[in-house]
Amino acid sequence: MMSRFVCFKKVCFVSVLFVLSLALMACSDSTSKMEGEKDKRIIHMTAVEPKGGTNSIPFPEEPLPEGGGYILNEPDEDGRWEVATYRWEPGLVVAYEGEQVELHILGVNGNQHHSTITGYDIDFVVERGEVTVVDFTADKPGIFEIVCHDHLPSMQTQLLVLPKP
Repeated sequence: MMSRFVCFKKVCFVSVLFVLSLALMACSDSTSKMEGEKDKRIIHMTAVEPKGGTNSIPFPEEPLPEGGGYILNEPDEDGRWEVATYRWEPGLVVAYEGEQVELHILGVNGNQHHSTITGYDIDFVVERGEVTVVDFTADKPGIFEIVCHDHLPSMQTQLLVLPKP
């Protein structure tokens, strides 16, 4: 029972931090635009692989969805097994119609991420240990997928382009 309580406290703490970070981003435009560049939005992203392991619960009986986005490693000699997934962070990228956008994407995990921004027909590759800059004009409003073709189905995020205010 105590471990569930500790886990609950951790989830609450992370949730509060997430809400506070969203509030700070909403209050400060300086984190997304460089001084003197009102029509340029710079967004920092990462290609990450969250993972966890345990030997205290049974190995799952159901397989995970196919594709390179989910990894489930069989138990080792001590009964410890691991699960991982590939993700883009943040989980949502927002820009306004007409803005010049620069995505600065750091490859943290995974050797390569062959990727596309659908609807904009932009293809790019993110490499581990490097920052890839994807520069484009958000010239049409809507919701567009940012997809890593190497790590589907999990490594997808959305680009939300809002109409001009």
